[in-house]
Amino acid sequence: MARLAVICIVFSANFPLLYIGRWRKGDFNTRIPALGLLSICDYLYSCLAVAVIYFGWQSGARFRTQLLEHSFLLFAAVIVVTIGRYSSAHVDEVTEEQGTIRAGLENLWATLDRCEAAMRLREPHISRDLQLLLTIKDDARYLSPSLAKTALSYEQKIVNELEGISELVADGATLPPGELDIRFQQCAALMALRKQILN
Repeated sequence: MARLAVICIVFSANFPLLYIGRWRKGDFNTRIPALGLLSICDYLYSCLAVAVIYFGWQSGARFRTQLLEHSFLLFAAVIVVTIGRYSSAHVDEVTEEQGTIRAGLENLWATLDRCEAAMRLREPHISRDLQLLLTIKDDARYLSPSLAKTALSYEQKIVNELEGISELVADGATLPPGELDIRFQQCAALMALRKQILN
């Protein structure tokens, strides 16, 4: 009866408890580290638990001794499950950070493309203003990804300036002399500041 109780403890711990880590919500790719760790844990725990039962039965070990051994195995399994969960949580955090970085830069690149399209419709030939824009666009290709608030702030300010330029150009009205030049110089200054942030 005691051995039957130990067997029930082993398999009730093995299947329901360890598989709880696989039911968590989230992207499958972020759960791969935990799934691999849990699979190894399932296999090792099952083998070791069955081995302990077998040797306990062969040696006639007392129930308390077997229960203590299985408690130790269960504790080790819980630690592995916890590590698996934290590894998945870390992958989620890294993925979210990378998404934030990419979103900011992609918004900047898309705004530059829209501004260039508006400029080329207004000025089919290369002008000083268009050349300034192309220089800023080329600089943006080499920006180092960053989650720093200062970097994100500079990116947003550049986007705001470019959107304002696009609206002025798309309006088709005659602009005061040097209006676009001043705005592009502002964008260039912000871009220079943003390029200094390397991490």
